[in-house]
This record gives sequence, C-alpha cells and structure tokens, in this order.
Amino acid sequence: MGGPGVTDLIAPRVRGVWNTFRRADTGRKTIYLGSVALILLFWVGFFFGLRFVLDIFMSVEVFGPLLTRKLLEILLLALFTLLCFSNTVTAISTFYLSADLELLMALPVRRTVLFYARLTDTVLQSSWMMAMFGLPLFFAYGVVYEAGWDYLALLAVTLPAFVMIPAAVGVCLATVLVRVVPARRAREFMAIAGLFGLIAIVAFIRLLRPERFMDPEAFESLAAYVAELQAPSPVLFPPRWASDVLVAGLRDQPVAWVDLGLLVVGAAAACALCRWFYALVYERAWSQAQEASAPRMAGSPILDWFLRGFLWPLPRAWHPIVIKDVRAFFRDPSQWSQVFLLASLIAIYLFSVSVFPFDTFRGPLARTTRSALAFLNLGLTGFVMAGVAIRFQFVAVSAEGRAFWIPRSAPIRADVFLRAKAVLGLVPMLIVGLVLSLASTALLDTSWFFMVVALLTAFGLAMALSGLAVGMGAVWPDFKADSAARAAAGPSAMIFMVVGLFFVGIVLAIEAYPVFLVLRSSLIDQHLTTQDWVSMVALLAFAQVFCLATAHYSIRWGAKRLWFHTV
Repeated sequence: MGGPGVTDLIAPRVRGVWNTFRRADTGRKTIYLGSVALILLFWVGFFFGLRFVLDIFMSVEVFGPLLTRKLLEILLLALFTLLCFSNTVTAISTFYLSADLELLMALPVRRTVLFYARLTDTVLQSSWMMAMFGLPLFFAYGVVYEAGWDYLALLAVTLPAFVMIPAAVGVCLATVLVRVVPARRAREFMAIAGLFGLIAIVAFIRLLRPERFMDPEAFESLAAYVAELQAPSPVLFPPRWASDVLVAGLRDQPVAWVDLGLLVVGAAAACALCRWFYALVYERAWSQAQEASAPRMAGSPILDWFLRGFLWPLPRAWHPIVIKDVRAFFRDPSQWSQVFLLASLIAIYLFSVSVFPFDTFRGPLARTTRSALAFLNLGLTGFVMAGVAIRFQFVAVSAEGRAFWIPRSAPIRADVFLRAKAVLGLVPMLIVGLVLSLASTALLDTSWFFMVVALLTAFGLAMALSGLAVGMGAVWPDFKADSAARAAAGPSAMIFMVVGLFFVGIVLAIEAYPVFLVLRSSLIDQHLTTQDWVSMVALLAFAQVFCLATAHYSIRWGAKRLWFHTV
C-alpha cells in the first residue's frame, strides 16, 4: 500500500523553518543568526563552567571519581524526569491539538506513518534541553576524563536511546490523560501537575544538599561518606543504564554491553508498546479532543472586584487593555498556573540562601563577607527577574496573535498600548524582585544600607526590565506562535535575555562604588566622610534614573516599530 511516508509528513515543518529564514528581511535574519551565535556562546560558556566544576570534583583525593559519577547520575535522573514531563505536554499538542491534524486525518495516511511522524515531531520539540544542557555536560566529562573516540561512539548510541524512552512514555501518558479528561483540560492538568512536580524535584534535591559531598567531615564517618557516594540507583532504570555505559567509556573500561543492550532494546520496546497502545485508543481519544474550552475563572466576581481596585489609579485609556489581558490570563491555566511557579521559585531560592554554610565565615571578616554576598546576590535576583520578564512581559504583544488587528485599528497610540501591557506584568516583577532581594538580604543579616540598596535595585530593575521586555517584544513580535511558551523560546527572546543580563550588570557596576565605600568603612572601622555620602547618594540616584530612562525609551522604541507589523 502506497501513500505518504514519515519523511513526507515531517518535510513541511522543515521547509517552513527554512522558508521563514529565507524570506525574512535583513533585520530578522540578523536576529536568527545572532540567536545561533548566542546559543553557541552559551554552549561554550556552559562547557567551560562544567569543566571547571568537574576539575574541582576530580581534585578531591581518592573520592574524585566517585563524586563525578554521583553528579552524572543526579544530572541524568533530572534530565530523564524533565524529558518525561516535557514529552507528555508536547504530545498532547502534537497528537491531539495540532491545527493540521484535521487535514492529516482526512488524508490517505497510514496510522503507523502518522504515529512515527508525530513521535519524531514530539522528540524534536521536547528534547531541546538535552541539546542545550546535555551535550556540553557529556563533552565536559569526556575532556576531564581524557576519553577517546570510543566514548563519542557510545554517546552517539546512548543519547538517542535515552531520549526515545521518555518520548514513548510521554505519548502513552498523554493518550491516557486525553481518554480520561478532554485534551485541553489534560494539558491544563499537566501544566499544573508539572509545576508541582518541578517544585518537588528541586525541593528534594535541595533537601539532599548535594554540596555536602564536597565536605567529608559533614558525615559521621568515612565509611558513611563512601557508602553515600556509592549508593546505586535502581537497576531497571534508564538513567542507571546510561550512566553505567558512559562511565565505562570515560574510564576506558570494557563496554557495558548489558546496560547498553537494556537501553537500546528498552527504547525499541517502549516505542513498540507505545505504537500498539496508540493504535488501540487513538481514534476515540482524538475525537474526544475536539472541544472548546470554558472560561471558568475569567468570569469570577472576585476578579471583577480586583479589577476595579487595580484600575482605579491607572489612566482610563489603559483600562480596556488591562481588563482584556487579566481575563485572558485567568482563562488560560497554563498562564495563571505560573503563579505557583513564582511562589515555588521564591521559596526554593530563599531556602537555598538559608542553608548556605555561613559558619565558614568567622572572625572580623564575617559581616563584611555577608554584606558582599548580599550585594552579589542582587545579580542572581536580576537574573531571575529577567526570566520572569520573558514569560510575562516579552510575550505580552505576541499574545495578541492574529487578533492584533483589533488594537491596531483602535483609536489608541502605540505607546499607550505598550504601557498598559507593561503595567500588568510589573506586578509579578515587583513581587519577585522585592521578596528575593529583601528577604535574602535579611537572611544574610546585613546592615540597613544594604536593605536600602536591595530595595532600590529591585524597584529599578523591575521597571527597567519590564519596559525593555515589552519594548523588545514589540519590535520583534511573533503573532503566529500558538502559545506564550513558544513565543518566549524564540530567538528574539534569547537576545532580550542577553541584553537584560547585560543591563543588570551595568546597574550593579554603577552601585558597586557605594557598596565598596561601605564595606571599606566597615572593614577598617572608619566613619564615612561627607564626600563619600554625596558620592553614594549620587550614584544610587543615577542608577534609578538610568533604570527609568531605559524603561521609557525602550517602550518608545517599541511603539515606533509596532504599528508597522502586520499579522
């Protein structure tokens, strides 16, 4: 029986990506090429960072190889868990909610061909984290261990098999969820369950305190330390198979044929079982997936009360835009469930600060060291705020989608439209920035000066990153993205992340001199002069003006470019 093959179904997506680049103007091609350069730069930086960490682990006498193996097991376990969740969410979209499925189901395409084409699409979409984080990790291990070409050959076999198992598991879980509940609610359920799962994983890793492996004195005896390092993961578990194969290749030992066979055969068996289950229930599951979503939370009277209070101090021209965005936010669980992610992010961050081994800083330098750490911690806070800005602010314009013609044809200026977009996303930015900066500074037990610096920095970064994200999102919108998550993962979002982090570094550099004056005064026990106070106030005020100016001119830049876009 003839008909289209797997490559015929995958080819349109590949051609679509190529045509998007080929037909783009010079500015957008520059963005694409710049994003590729940034990804390569990230790979190189991540590779050298991992190599530095592995060199530190290997420098531990006697226990170095045990430490690196334990680290590899933990990282493979984390990647496997994330891949299972990512494949489940992606499979719900590719197998049941994709816009081209109605056409494909009406064509003379064999269900086996459709299954393997969709499975390939699912793997490509959900396994990007393996390419972003896994490849530099495995290459760093190879360099540290001075592994040969046989290690690369094992990687070429191990990684595809390792990726296919969670892909098959994800498709099966997606099918079960769609059979139990409608597809869109299944995706909502996975979005919420995934957030809580991620919270549980990170909290579990933090409770394990993996940093204690660097300090054998933290254990009751040497035997307990060695036993903890050598504690194996379950035998019938893909991360265990992958780690055994790769460790044998790193140490130039005979190939672990049993584990390699389990991994390859397990991947083939998982795909076969998934194919059988797919053929058994797919037709009924796909028919159940064709339904519309209900608004639910968007029509709550509590939300109406909140909107009246929130909109009262804002200009009236902003009210329709803010109301629409708030209702759209609560209508989509994949959006409002981000609140749980923010709460967990804050809790995990503060928990990590609270368990930091401060007892190692003793003597007269203890308070100075804590204060310096509190200031450096503002850089990490800025990094978190930039990530929040991508998810809430950068995609604010792209979220209009094909309905962008409505605000474009409305009697409203582009800058008013963007400022209304920015003010709503400013709320989570301020919450995250103020809580992380002030709480971590309080946990470090610093002086009032660093509390003031933390407050000013969080407020300034929230304003600047919000304006920068909305402005750059208006310059390079993606109205064809089918979700905010996909728009936040585009090449222009990566460019914003780099620019945002660079901006955070500039702000901290401006504030570094006032902090240096206070630290020096504390260290030598000398009072600050009037000139020192004037310099400190001037630089801190300049940092705030710089942040507000960045927000203002970023929105003006985006407003000039926005009305030229067409859907």
